[in-house]
Order: sequence, then structure tokens, then C-alpha cells
Amino acid sequence: MSAQNNVGTVEKPKLGLGSIINLSMGFMGIQMGFGLQNGNASRILANYGADVHELSWFWIVAPLTGLIVQPIIGHMGDNTWGKLGRRKPYFLIGAILASLGLIFLPNSNIIAGESMAAMEFLGISAILWLGIAFLALMDVSFNISMEPFRALVGDMLPKSQGTLGFSVQTILIGLGAILGSFLPWILHNWFDIANVAPSGSVAPNVVWSFYIGAIILMLTILYTIITTKEYPPEEFNRYQGKKSSDSLEKTPMSEIFVDAWKMPKRMKRLGLVQFFSWFALFTMWVFTTVGISQNAYKVEVSEADYQIALNAMQTLPIPADPEEAKDQEEMIADFKNRTAKDGLYFVNSSQAGFISNGLIYKDEELDKEVRKELALKKDLFKTELQNESEYSFNNPEVLNFLVSNDLNLSEAATASLRYKFVKSQHEKGGDWTGVLFGTYNAIATAFAFLLTFIARKTSRKLVHIISLLAGGIGLISLNFIHDPSLMLYSMIGVGLAWASILTMPYALLIDSLPPAKMGVYMGIFNFFIVIPQIINAVIGGPIVHAFFNDYAINYLAFGGVLFILAAILTLRIKEPLFNEAQKLEAEAAA
Repeated sequence: MSAQNNVGTVEKPKLGLGSIINLSMGFMGIQMGFGLQNGNASRILANYGADVHELSWFWIVAPLTGLIVQPIIGHMGDNTWGKLGRRKPYFLIGAILASLGLIFLPNSNIIAGESMAAMEFLGISAILWLGIAFLALMDVSFNISMEPFRALVGDMLPKSQGTLGFSVQTILIGLGAILGSFLPWILHNWFDIANVAPSGSVAPNVVWSFYIGAIILMLTILYTIITTKEYPPEEFNRYQGKKSSDSLEKTPMSEIFVDAWKMPKRMKRLGLVQFFSWFALFTMWVFTTVGISQNAYKVEVSEADYQIALNAMQTLPIPADPEEAKDQEEMIADFKNRTAKDGLYFVNSSQAGFISNGLIYKDEELDKEVRKELALKKDLFKTELQNESEYSFNNPEVLNFLVSNDLNLSEAATASLRYKFVKSQHEKGGDWTGVLFGTYNAIATAFAFLLTFIARKTSRKLVHIISLLAGGIGLISLNFIHDPSLMLYSMIGVGLAWASILTMPYALLIDSLPPAKMGVYMGIFNFFIVIPQIINAVIGGPIVHAFFNDYAINYLAFGGVLFILAAILTLRIKEPLFNEAQKLEAEAAA
């Protein structure tokens, strides 16, 4: 008879709500960083010169680091016992590195400096490479911190409080993500911090948002470290049914592969649900900024404006450097191969920035021509702009006024203004993406308060099915909405899905996991999160480019279909659709 049978398993004590909140407070800071990344990384990389169809490739660092880092950190956490605790050392290391990434990413162009600005490697500018490197640093750091937080809930709470623990974690995740998503919009609209910047730079409201995110991330991680005391080895052994005097069994790193091969059947089925759920989420995070800009903002130009820009590009002198000449040739070929949709041509953010940066019309000449015409229409000028001090090509409202009125400008001047306007519209789309992401996180946070109650009345399985269906309908609906404010309604469904994805799979999973391997199995379970993101990162951009003519909004609808498929696959989880929660509570009390 084993020691476990001799001693008997001791139920972990239930924790108060305050202690459960303390466990996951640091996750709020991590998710604030994720919120900033999800809402702004594509925008930042586009400002550094990335094209739409390249964005998913640059995002691949996020899931790839998760694939490698999380199971290793989980295994190390399972075998770590020190003065700081079992999981807390990894929180601290991850927080320090993530904060550095948040500070460096929006300043890649400054860090590169003038000496590196003109350098390229594999056809990608040094500034963009730096941005990718700092994005990778953030992702590695988030993954170092994130997995131990999941495992900590499993370590500290009895199974009867598992759903509550992950629900509280989801609430705190939501609060952090709300703040991170809304912050650029808040800084611009409440504090008048500019949301546009010169080509190749990041808007000040985004830069300051990342600084604030780094500070809050460190403070919340330190709060969890200070307020939470993990169980020492002796006490933890008792909760596994071992003698308190038993020494901790340390396992080699190679055991990760053995554990992955022997994962429980429920974990495999949940993994398939996670695969399609996270494929859809990655689609949303990468392509929403471009997608809603295409669907709700004016980021297209007429045939005449398109031809003027194409002619200007084709008359550019060929650079002496072979690499630069090749890049220019590829840029022109990409622009030339664009296909009109309803008589209009989509122009992505980096192209609009390049063209509007004096390619068609030098800024000083354009300024003179515009001011000359405005001087002849003083009544209109004063009515729309109030005073001349508000006149600026960096002001989206001014550009909207200029392109919406017949100012009798030359065709070239009109085209130049149009491309400046398109660039400003991309920035507005980026800000509104933050609002949309903040909204779905707010919905998720509110729904998380109800998850435990609803799961008790029905089942965890039914809650997850309904939530994923709602998320699918929400993403698909974005394809048919052209009013930015109406897109907020789509985020209701996405928020329900997000809350459930962060809670129910883990609540369903911990029942089938051995306590001693909680960390490594949480890391292995992360495979089903990161592998679909890696696949999507590789194929997503080419699919959008080849099949959708760079209209990313169509790919968002495809993500909605995958949410619905994940809901159908949840039916394979062996748990009744009703009353399973009451049964589990009765068994726990017996």
C-alpha cells in the first residue's frame, strides 16, 4: 500500500475572497501589458514599415515563446522550493523583463538612432527588427509570469473553489485588459496627448500608455508576492496524501515529454476546443486594427488618386544600394498589383505614410497651396476650424475637413491630402481598436462575476458552449457593420467567449490533473493555445493577401466560424449539460 493511501489526502483549506484576489492581482498587471500589446503591436509595427500581410509573421514570436517557455517554467516551478516560494520567483523575473519590453517597444526608432535607421537585414529595416525583438522580449516575459499564476490557483485552492479561483482571475485579467486597451484613447481624448506621429514613429499617446503599463505591471506583481504565502513543502505534501516528512520528488526536464504523452483524455479533448478558440483569438488580435479601418474608416482612395501615387512611385530614382533598390522594386510591385474593390483601392498604413511623406507633393508646397485656397474661403475656414492655430496636417479633423470640401486644389495636391487623410484614418482605427478590445474585456469582467453562479445552475460545459457561440456571432457580425459605434455590440459576444475561455477550460481541467504536476500540465496545456497561434501566424498573412486582397475583415469572420466549431467540439467533454456542479459539490462535501 502506498504512502498516499496510508496517510490519506487532506483537503486544502478554503481561502477567503480577499486571499483569492491577492493570488491573482499580479495577473491584472500582466494582462494590462497584454491589452496594450494586443491593441497596439500591429499598429506600432505598421508604423515601423510592416505591411498587412506581414503582421502575422511578426506576431509569431508570441506563441512560439509560449510553446517553449511555459512548460519549462511550469516544470521548474513544480520543482522549486525557496525562500520566496514556489511560483513567486518566476513572477518577479518575468515582471522585470516585461516592463523593459513595454518601455523599449514603442521607442525602437529612437533606440535604433540615425546610424541604424537606413540599415536592413533580409529586406527588413533595422528599426522593424528592433521592434520585433522587443515584442519577443515582452512575450517571453509574459509567459514566464503567466503560467505560474495559473498553477498557483491549483496549488492554493481546493477543487471545490477552482471555478471561483479562475473566475476571480478572469475578473482581474479583465480589469487589467480594460485599462490597457482604453489607455491610448483615454490619454488622447481626456488629456489631449497626440495620437499621430511622423512617419516611422509611434504616437505619443501610445508611448505614454506603455510607460504607465510597465509601472502598473511591476506594482501588481509585487503586491501578489508580498501578500501571498505559498504552502511549504511539508504542508503541500499532506494535501497530496504524502507524509509531511517526505522529501520533494524532483523530476528531470525530460519528464515533460513523458507527461505530454500521458496527458489525460479530458485534457486532449479540451485541447482541441482550445486549439480552435485560440486560432480565432489570434486572428482577432492581429487583424482587427486593419479590419475595422477597412470596414469603418476611409482607408481607400479613388482610381485617380491611386494612379497619381503609382506614377510618382514609378518615377523614383533607383537607389545605388542593391538591397534598397530591391525593396523599392517590391514596394512598387505590391502597390501596382492592388485590385480595386467597388472602384476603390485599399492603402495600408505604411504605404499611406510613405506616400504622404512628400512623395507626391512636398509638405511646404502643399501647405502654401492649401492656405492660399483657404484664404479665399475664410468664412468656411473659421466655421470649421475656429482659428488658424488649429490648422495642421497632423490633425485628423483638419484633414477630414480639407478632403471633404472642394478647395480647388490641383489633382496632385488633392491626392497628397488624401493619403495624409488615409494615414490619419489608420491611426483613428488603431485608437478605436483599443476601445473595442477594452469593451470586450469589460464585458468579460462583468460576466466573470456570474460564471460560478451560472455554472452551478447548469454546468461548466454548457456555459462554455453558449459563450463560444456568442463569440462566433460577434466576430462574424463585424464583417457587416460599417459604423464604429455599432461594433461595440459585436464585442458583447466576444467578451462572453473571452471570459469563458479564461475560466472554464481550466476549471474543467484541474479535476483530472495530479497536484504534484499541476505546473507542468498547465504548461503542456498551453501547447493547445500557442500551436494554433503559430500556425495562424505562418498562414494568416498569406491567406489575407492571396484570397482577400488584404481585406482583413473577411479573415475576422473566418475566426468567428472557428469559435462556433470550438463550441461544437465542447460537446465531446464528458460532463452532463445540467446539474454537474451540484454533483461535484456533493462529492466534495462527502
